[in-house]
Amino acid sequence: MAAEEVLFRLVSVSSGKMTADRARDMDDALAKHLARALMGENPEFAPARGWSGWPCARSLAAVDEHSFSQLFGADNAQPDNPRVLMVQAATVFYRAIYSVIRQEIVLEGATQQSVRKAMAQVVDKYALAAMPAAHKAA
Repeated sequence: MAAEEVLFRLVSVSSGKMTADRARDMDDALAKHLARALMGENPEFAPARGWSGWPCARSLAAVDEHSFSQLFGADNAQPDNPRVLMVQAATVFYRAIYSVIRQEIVLEGATQQSVRKAMAQVVDKYALAAMPAAHKAA
């Protein structure tokens, strides 16, 4: 759902229905919402015992270490607060969604299906990193 929200905002900004500032504010709110859920602080999402919080935040931050360090710098790669790390990882996630959408739409023959498929590949990488079983198997 988060990836679809990003796509909706990109289309809305491109068509002039939403300002880029408003989209950025919504992206920031999305990162914080995802962080609360993955920290086990949202009652609508059951926390994974022994996984929500630091372990999950570290796993998500490691999905794309290059983009993470580019966005937050090497000094901020491991903040002392798990929520900060989780918000940063969620921010890298939604920026990866924006990036893959932009890359896909300029390709010859791009379709809604090809855009969604490219988005799904990013979502899958992050979803696997967010799963406790993936961490244990690694």
